[in-house]
Formats: sequence, C-alpha cells, structure tokens
Amino acid sequence: MASQLLGCLNPEGTKFAPDEFSKFREAFLKSGQPSVDAFLERRPEFLDVGKLAIAFCLMPFEKEENLYYPNPSRGGDWYEYLSVKLNSSFEEFGQNRLSIITFNYDRSLEQYLLNSLINLHGKTRDECAEALAQIPIVHVYGQLGERPCPQQGSQMYRPDQMEIPKHVETAAAGIKLYHEEAEEASIGARELPSRAKRICFLGFSYNQFNVSRLKLGRSKLDLSTTIIGTTRGLKGMEIDDAKGRLAEALGGDINLSPEVGFADNLDILREHMFLG
Repeated sequence: MASQLLGCLNPEGTKFAPDEFSKFREAFLKSGQPSVDAFLERRPEFLDVGKLAIAFCLMPFEKEENLYYPNPSRGGDWYEYLSVKLNSSFEEFGQNRLSIITFNYDRSLEQYLLNSLINLHGKTRDECAEALAQIPIVHVYGQLGERPCPQQGSQMYRPDQMEIPKHVETAAAGIKLYHEEAEEASIGARELPSRAKRICFLGFSYNQFNVSRLKLGRSKLDLSTTIIGTTRGLKGMEIDDAKGRLAEALGGDINLSPEVGFADNLDILREHMFLG
C-alpha cells in the first residue's frame, strides 16, 4: 500500500490543489512509516487528502476479471473454494453458518459472491444482493463507497470510476482509519466471534490495534472454540506474540500455522476442512 500511495497522482477535479497531494506524498515518504494509517494518525491535517489517495489507489484494482484470474502470490483461489462450500439452494443460501470480518476497504469478496449467485441461480442482481445480505460481512474500517456493497446505490465495482472526481470522493467517504471511531463496526467485530465455534484468520497481520477491535469482555472463548490462522511474513517470536495477542483478546484454542507457501489462505482452509 505504501508504494502504491507514493506513486499516486492528484485525482484531478477534487477540491484539493495538486500541491496538497505533493505535500502529503513527501511527508509520508519521509515519515519512516510503512502504514498510511499510522502516518495519518499523527498527521490529521492530511486525513482527507490521504483518504482520497487511498481510494484513488484502490479503485483501479476493482476489475471483475481479477476475481477469476487471481494472482497466485495472494493466497490461492480461496474465493472459489469458499463459493463451492457455500453449497445450497438459492432459498437456503442465508442459512450457511458463515460470518466474515474484514479489515480491508475493498469489496472483492462481496462482488465475487454476488456474481456467483447471479450466474449459478439465474436470479436478478437485487434478489442476489438480498440473499447475500443474510451472510454478515463486517468491514471494521469501512469500505470504498458510502453504502455497503452490494446494496442498491453502492459504489459501482468498476476501475473507470476513478476517472470521475465525485466517485473518488464517494469512495473515500466510506473509509475509516483505525484511529477513527467506527463503533457500530467494532461492536459487530466483537459480537460475531463471541458466537463462533470456529474462527479462521486469513492474511491477517495481528496488528495490536486491529486485534483489540475483536477483544471480548470478561467472558473469553473456551478451548472448545478452534482458532486457526495464516502467518505470512511472520517469523519465530512474532508468531508467539500474535498468539499471545489473540489469547488476551479472545481466548480459545489457538493454532497459527507457519507459512505453507504462496497459496496459504487456500491451503489452511483445505488442510483443516474449515468449511467442510
């Protein structure tokens, strides 16, 4: 994300002058922070410009073809695996016992599942959006666009939206950085794990602030709740530290697998038959 943002140009036609984007870029480049969230927490004067830059950098990746030809270095084609496991009639789709918490702004999973429902069952977009809404998907820090995808009136899933300034501004309006209050999403992020018997972390960095968003009250999960997770990019004591954070926040029986290859998201789901 940092390298993408630093290569970001000024979205022409926005209310900010080009030099404001230049100042943001220069300050972020020299801040020594790999995370734009951490940078903007300390430099709130760049908050609005920073959100526009984030949206402007992410919007080009909202290409439907990317959903079906995934980059093999990004965790395997686990979207397809998930879709296959959500095997039910259209009328019973909402009975699948799955809840999703994401700390990302993108809506790729919602778009994939929506397309899957439309093309597998031959239903209308509105019918499929209503069915998909029965599966809780919580964006802890918001998402691109003011309305949740794929609700009626939500931001279109098209990369050319970035060419229209008002669409960039609408996309940025849905973003909440981790130091901002997003109480409703935080409540959802705590309630869903409290009812779960199996929890799987995919591509999660176990950042202390993010883990705290999931923290339960005094009533922690007992050892009958299985918690597994990928550890891409973590080494040795970092994995132990991640386990400690999860234990403090959630409790439960925690098993963080060492990195098993580029397809680690897919591999861990298959290895543990997590959705079997």
